Amino acid sequence: MPMGKLDKGLLKTVGAVLAVLCVVFLVAYTVASNTAMSGEMLGIAQALVTIVAIVAGGLFAAYKWQVFRESEPHLTITHEVSHRTVGESYVPIAVTASLHNSSKVHIELLKGTFSLQLLSPTTDELVESLYDEVFERGCHTALQWPSIDESERGWGRGELTVEPGESHSETIEFIALGDVETVMIYTYFYNPNYTNSGNAAQGWGATTVHDIIESRESKHSQGGCDGGRRQEHQESGRDKGNQPQTEAGES
Repeated sequence: MPMGKLDKGLLKTVGAVLAVLCVVFLVAYTVASNTAMSGEMLGIAQALVTIVAIVAGGLFAAYKWQVFRESEPHLTITHEVSHRTVGESYVPIAVTASLHNSSKVHIELLKGTFSLQLLSPTTDELVESLYDEVFERGCHTALQWPSIDESERGWGRGELTVEPGESHSETIEFIALGDVETVMIYTYFYNPNYTNSGNAAQGWGATTVHDIIESRESKHSQGGCDGGRRQEHQESGRDKGNQPQTEAGES
């Protein structure tokens, strides 16, 4: 059981016990009043009831306002993306997801998803349609860009555990077509046993936009300049080679 979930269960148990004790002391206080118990005993009973009520109220408020939130697991995800054009038709894209445990408890992960989506080239009609689905009709909570590729990974019990303050990296490679200009990388890691408010599996995700067209244009631009310099150098050498040589002793 996750430590965060265990702390919540323990807090609920303590709260329930204190509530029961509070009721018991209230009953004892009532009985003492009805049986005309001595003033000293009555004062002790009243003090105990007050202490229990204060402690129970404080624990309930701490739980309600999540004062012990530091016991909850939290994962910070960052991406490192690189690519290289291969041949004329394909672009391999490498994605490294760095998972940093920024909480006070260890985090065990069982599943992870890597998604590569196409942002450009696209059409105005597609962008308007995606906008309408999310912001007008509410069909989705996020823009559903066209998918290029998607991959899932799974781990067994205890196979992938990130300790507090430590990091773990997962790398995956995609291959996109050569005409791709801009992509969006989305990763999501979770443990089905972790629950958020007892309803859905708790997980952590990150999104990164990566441009390919800019580096490609930069490469072509640099190649053109180098090519121009090489051509200029060759022409200069050719001119020097074609110059007539002066014979020795010729005036």
